[in-house]
Amino acid sequence: MSSKFSGYSIGKLQIIFHRFLSQSPPDLFIPQPPTEETYLLIDGLWFGKKFCLVLYRQDNSKILFKYSFMPKEYGTLIAKDLKYLKENDYHFVGVVSDGGTGIRKAVFSTLGHIPHQICLAHLHRDIVSAIGKKPKDKRVRELKNLADHLWLIESKEALRWWKKELSNWINNNWKFLREYRREENGHWWYIHKGPRKAVRILLSIPETSFKFLDHPLMPKTTNAIEGSISVLSRKYLIHRGIKEENLKPFLLWYIYFYNLRILSQSK
Repeated sequence: MSSKFSGYSIGKLQIIFHRFLSQSPPDLFIPQPPTEETYLLIDGLWFGKKFCLVLYRQDNSKILFKYSFMPKEYGTLIAKDLKYLKENDYHFVGVVSDGGTGIRKAVFSTLGHIPHQICLAHLHRDIVSAIGKKPKDKRVRELKNLADHLWLIESKEALRWWKKELSNWINNNWKFLREYRREENGHWWYIHKGPRKAVRILLSIPETSFKFLDHPLMPKTTNAIEGSISVLSRKYLIHRGIKEENLKPFLLWYIYFYNLRILSQSK
């Protein structure tokens, strides 16, 4: 289609495209952050096992004002990005991110005891991954219902009720969670690994993912930034045949044009 529209052959378009990727995007002027403090959203997008693209944006702005390529979500590299933001006069009253240990350590070491909301959507997906969307076992379905109920909690009273319900489920199903299988050589393992993992996550959630109850303007999730990432992911899938050495420039150019569009819409 591009060849027919432009009048160039496919080979010519490939040459133009690769020449385009060999150049870095020009510097884009991004306005200074507003004086009022906002919440920082951090999320990463993995490109297979090649690398992770970590993106940073404010909760009240669609502009991706910082982004970094990392082999993993290393705390030292994320801390370096956070220090850069501080040095450029970005101020945040809280952070929302996934529950990666690297991000947690980086936020604490750089921003101190700032409220840090662990994305509720990330943890809910981890639970569903562990026990499935439609568990067949009645006990596991009850556990899934408790996980789904997290989205309805909007007060500390509701959270206390939910914690009590989770505690009741654990007490009623303790033997189920402790069931194990032993081989003749003495090796043994728990049978219901998925529900056990789901319970571990659910027990941690009240302390990690309900900071927004004390800070009403704080987002529950990083879904806002994931909206930008999902488009980026689809673009990558369309061009998944692109060579690895051209992939990072391709992503940089996409972010450049994405920010350029957001800036033009705000004028």
